[in-house]
Amino acid sequence: MASASLVRCLVLDTGYCLASESHMMQGGERRTVECHALVALLEHPVHGWTLWDTGYAPRLLQATTRWPYRLYRLATPLRLDPTLAVAAQLPRLGLQGGDVRRVVLSHLHADHIAGLRDFPTAEWICTQAAYEAVAGRRGLSALRRAFIPALLPDDFATRATLLPQFSRPSLPGLGPTHDLLGDGTLRLVALPGHARGQVGLLAQTTDGPKLFCADGAYTTRSIRERRPPARLTSFYVDDWRAVHTTLDGLAAFAAACPEVALVPTHCPEALARETATNRDRSA
Repeated sequence: MASASLVRCLVLDTGYCLASESHMMQGGERRTVECHALVALLEHPVHGWTLWDTGYAPRLLQATTRWPYRLYRLATPLRLDPTLAVAAQLPRLGLQGGDVRRVVLSHLHADHIAGLRDFPTAEWICTQAAYEAVAGRRGLSALRRAFIPALLPDDFATRATLLPQFSRPSLPGLGPTHDLLGDGTLRLVALPGHARGQVGLLAQTTDGPKLFCADGAYTTRSIRERRPPARLTSFYVDDWRAVHTTLDGLAAFAAACPEVALVPTHCPEALARETATNRDRSA
């Protein structure tokens, strides 16, 4: 897990939707919870700023005003604060949108790409499989993949870097990786099941190594107790069997690498830990 360099990491909360804990995790309580969407700003000493996912942004509200995309808002009631969009938070961090050199998308579900149009000069990176799974989809066919076409920039297909299958050294329990910057600081790994072409990111940060799990699991508790989401969620996931396989892989990775902090995108434990780290850093 050693790396010659370390990246500075800022984990940001971009807002939340309302969800049932029993849907997010089998055996969860029948109660409504805040399902926050976390992203990460990662500063490499040579390669500059990388943004991991873009999370929620006000554009998602605009994109879900009409049928059938309004179904997305009905299924996941949105509670979005415009000041929490990544582009709105950057000035408070002393940054501008143009400072972000690359945006890595774990997958193309709406809650991970809503802010993508705010970074028109960045390199956009996702897997080829993720893009091909949604390319050309509209209406209910798109919603079946939790994808809202209006969120994807018009020139995405011609400008994005689409990654093939990974072939670099494997992570325990998870398989081959892709070395994003060539020095081991940011390594992508496939997390199939929830969405076609979904990836996670192992980052060697100044706060210790972190594995950004995307939606490979909704919560750290799900990984710890090996509790997949409710069967109801199979309506929009890509491969229900692979959801279980990835969950088992994440549990195996956590056992083999206990020094790595797990950061599922919607995890309340990760939200509390990472925002506390941000407060300590700014104190």
